[in-house]
Amino acid sequence: MYEETAGRTLLQKTLLILLLAMAVLFAVLTAVFRGQPLVRWADGLLRPSAEGTANLYTGSIHGSDVAVRVYPDGADTVVDFTIGSLRRHTGWVTWPDGMISREYGGAVPRVDIFLDDLLVFSGGCDKDSGTLYREDGSRESGLEIRPFTSYSSYWDSFAPDAHDILLFALEPDTVHRGSWAIWGVTLFISLLAAVDIAFPLAFFYFRYSFSVNNPEPSDLYLAMQKAGWVLMTAAALGMYIWGLTILS
Repeated sequence: MYEETAGRTLLQKTLLILLLAMAVLFAVLTAVFRGQPLVRWADGLLRPSAEGTANLYTGSIHGSDVAVRVYPDGADTVVDFTIGSLRRHTGWVTWPDGMISREYGGAVPRVDIFLDDLLVFSGGCDKDSGTLYREDGSRESGLEIRPFTSYSSYWDSFAPDAHDILLFALEPDTVHRGSWAIWGVTLFISLLAAVDIAFPLAFFYFRYSFSVNNPEPSDLYLAMQKAGWVLMTAAALGMYIWGLTILS
């Protein structure tokens, strides 16, 4: 007959401490990450900040340090892109008088967008959505495929387009990393695992006591249960880490 008289083993104590520590640690990390707004750009994330009258967006994307500085120049908006220590582009956005009639109704203000002294777009812009419209009122999709085979070749073939410049000129929407929902689900799973670890026969007796008189776990069951404890703890760690990568 199996008897639980020796108290909790070192494995049980270790896993219980780990589950508690992970719950607290990832709650703190989720709160910290959620408190840091981020901007999506070029398949990466930038951190926004203020620098006087300028907005600054910085981060590391595709192996290079990236800084985007946005500041007013009279009625215009200047957007400086600095990639690594050598590559730099300057764009700016002007708003000439006049409107562009959209093909599906309504009108949007005119906009001219320049990059390194070259006019790259002239048409209309919906400031609320950042959507660009050509002179004939049709929508400018801006779809572009930028092939690359490595981090360095991505930037070697890269130049900001009108949508990149306008994105920062209009102050991009921010996202936050980390999910309280994933943390909560993982915490619930961790609590179930902790109950099973702290009271190894609780679920066993609950499952079999209604159909079997005096049920007793086999040695194989106990061995598999211990392996399950380790797997559940590892799964909880993986889910906590995954939750920190969620953007919303």
